[in-house]
Amino acid sequence: MASPLRAQSVAVGEARSIAGRITRPDASGDRPVAGAWVTLHRVGPDAAGPVDSMRTGADGRYAFRYRATGDTLAVYFVSTNRGGVNYFTPPVRERVVRDGVAELMVYDTSSAPLPIAVRGRHVIVTAADTGSARRMVLEAYELSNDGAVTRVAGTDGFTFEAPLPPGVDAVAPGQGDVSEDAIRVVDGRVRIDAPLSPGLRQFSFSYTVPVEAPLEILVEAAVPVLEVLVEDARATASGAGLAATDPVEIEGRPFKRFLAQDVAAAQTLRIVVPADPMGGDRRVAVIAIGVAITLVAGLLFGVGRAWRQRGARGPSRGPARGPDAAARLALEVAALDERFAAISAPTDEERAVHAMTRARLTERLAALLAKPGSAA
Repeated sequence: MASPLRAQSVAVGEARSIAGRITRPDASGDRPVAGAWVTLHRVGPDAAGPVDSMRTGADGRYAFRYRATGDTLAVYFVSTNRGGVNYFTPPVRERVVRDGVAELMVYDTSSAPLPIAVRGRHVIVTAADTGSARRMVLEAYELSNDGAVTRVAGTDGFTFEAPLPPGVDAVAPGQGDVSEDAIRVVDGRVRIDAPLSPGLRQFSFSYTVPVEAPLEILVEAAVPVLEVLVEDARATASGAGLAATDPVEIEGRPFKRFLAQDVAAAQTLRIVVPADPMGGDRRVAVIAIGVAITLVAGLLFGVGRAWRQRGARGPSRGPARGPDAAARLALEVAALDERFAAISAPTDEERAVHAMTRARLTERLAALLAKPGSAA
């Protein structure tokens, strides 16, 4: 792991620049967005806020020159807005940033019922506390907007919804690429009211179920990858074409794994855990759930083995709210890059894990900064 002194070696007051371009897709390709308002942000452990702003030229380009200030761990990034949706570059600390990560693709918006596909769905069932009558379940979805327009909430008030099993309690939004404030429960369904731009997004939620009752979950939409992880070697999962596969370990805790591919819509999966579940500690179980979110994302993208071998940990699992939380997320990106830079010859899988984790962190940062009262 890289030494923290590396980050401290940057001199305060150092001249820096970031320049890029704002484009949007159309039938002829990527078109420059002229006159777009772009803002340069700084996020650090000491403060967070806008630094400078300007409009793009006729070629869609912008260029900021600034000086590093305050804490040397601070990072900088650029944002723009189109159709009420905010877009952000990844946070950077380099002296000179040109194009690449400084380019932003923006999209027109529509409240029409544009299709949002489910590319992956994961169910994680944890062991119950000793003597508890309920156990915790986490569900994680990979959603894909395959069009060229950002879907925003229409008159129905949401952009995607998922069913909840009967008899659940203590439903709570989880971590992912969708702000927790944009996830709500209505009439036995979990709904997202956040904009969904083209590309892949992950969101998750948790709930509790009775320990002794079988868990039946509806697969409402067709999904290419369906995965079930259960923290009990005696558990069974059936329906929707599920088959047992090699178990996995999360934080040293064993999870039995079931997998199905190309699952058709309107099927029901059934999870049965013996009546005398393994004892557990809720604090450890919650940590396992947080790591499980990152693990299942890695499995979906085919890098789960590298993730487990390196003992990689996911992003922080505390609440992410306000500028202080934005600073923590931005610093996590910086720390992630420091650790990756310390790998002398990273493999393709390690590069994929780094890129995936970085993308998820910056998406969470973007969602947080888009809230009123944030640093955006």
